[in-house]
Amino acid sequence: MRGCAGGYTQRVAGGSVALAGMVLVGVGLWARNDVRRGLARERIVMSLEAGAPETPVRSASQVRALAEMIRTITLSAADGRTYAETDEFLAPDGSTTSDRGEALVDERTGQPVRNPSYELWISSTALQSALLQAYMGYRIADLTLGLGATFVAAGIGIAASR
Repeated sequence: MRGCAGGYTQRVAGGSVALAGMVLVGVGLWARNDVRRGLARERIVMSLEAGAPETPVRSASQVRALAEMIRTITLSAADGRTYAETDEFLAPDGSTTSDRGEALVDERTGQPVRNPSYELWISSTALQSALLQAYMGYRIADLTLGLGATFVAAGIGIAASR
């Protein structure tokens, strides 16, 4: 009698673990498709080579590549300086400064003139962050799928063992 109850309990436990795994697989697939739909909605395209046709950005590797491409282009445009190394304002002599008081003042607005490289870094960082958020979404979805598959296999193993 004890063996029968133990076998039943083991099958129920294994089935529960496998069911939890199936739910995780479903959530992972949903998350992956949700990220893909979000990218499609934004109509993001990229071309890896000059003159090559633009392709829609839909996969994790494409998202990561585009974020890196944006960073490389921004570094080049900012003369190799990162965001942290770029002064926020233009100085009257044409150089740059991080001191608001030393900045060139716009005669129309009375405000300090922002460094175009600094403005470029602000936009670039926003774009890179959004792309890397999509990349992270893909990776979390993949992790969820992997855990779900592991739970399914473990549940089947638990239910089948004697």
